[in-house]
Amino acid sequence: MGMQNVRRVTAHVLTGAPERLRDVRSGAAFDADAYSRMKHGDLDAIEALGGELARVLLADLPSLVSSPAAPVFPVAYLEVPPSCYFLADVVLRAVNERRHAAGTAPGRIVKVHKDSVTHTDYATATPEQRRAELSRIAFRLDEPIEGNAVVVVDDVRVTGHAEATILRALAGGRPASLVTAYVAVCDDDLARTPQVESALNQARVTSVLDLLPAIRAGRFVLTIRFLKRALASPDLARLVGECPRSVVEAMCAGAEATGPSFVTAYAEGMAVLEAALGGPGGPRDGGRGGPVGGISQVAHA
Repeated sequence: MGMQNVRRVTAHVLTGAPERLRDVRSGAAFDADAYSRMKHGDLDAIEALGGELARVLLADLPSLVSSPAAPVFPVAYLEVPPSCYFLADVVLRAVNERRHAAGTAPGRIVKVHKDSVTHTDYATATPEQRRAELSRIAFRLDEPIEGNAVVVVDDVRVTGHAEATILRALAGGRPASLVTAYVAVCDDDLARTPQVESALNQARVTSVLDLLPAIRAGRFVLTIRFLKRALASPDLARLVGECPRSVVEAMCAGAEATGPSFVTAYAEGMAVLEAALGGPGGPRDGGRGGPVGGISQVAHA
């Protein structure tokens, strides 16, 4: 299936300055606060933005409910998922609720395996740096998607490089249709400023400590962005001192599962986690029924 046959659905089309974004269609200010919290694992923000996207997607594509072919929602990650995994889960639950009422088979999330994580801060990278970073990562789809309606859920589209990469990985699976579904898409002028993504990410979360209310309330899931940011943060010791142990265990387990090079890159942060858990070899969150730090493991800690 060629790229020209991919349909795009978005809850918001963004324009304006990176610090003052508004929706092209409604003229309203974009909720960058919720977006920032969503990127770092705040479940309330994830459910709000995911629910909004689900409503737009179901209104635009009623065939996702009526089609006998179950939809699949691919998400690319190594071990610790990105925020779009949890957005996809919210959207999938809304789709499956409607499919159950219609008597059609439920959809599912499928993993697209990445062989590494990005080493730079992708959100602050130039288009050339983004292309180079993505070219170093191999993507592999193991599950069959032939004949399925494939829906790729993501948070924001800026340059489109990440979209092109995941679509290439999926096209060989011969899906019946390909849809990209975004919380937000940048208009052409805004896309020339890729750093808008960094401004969105940090609009509310300026420190990992800003996630403590969600963590304490059990309304938090571990995302790879939060993990990388926490491990490099000068506030890490305070964070782990105020977190439930299960969250610290999930962070340590996620880092270790991501691989030795990741652990080495964040050696100082790993030392803080290990000290909080009683030293190297201390107890770890061993649950692996899904992504490390998934909802079942962390959200109700």
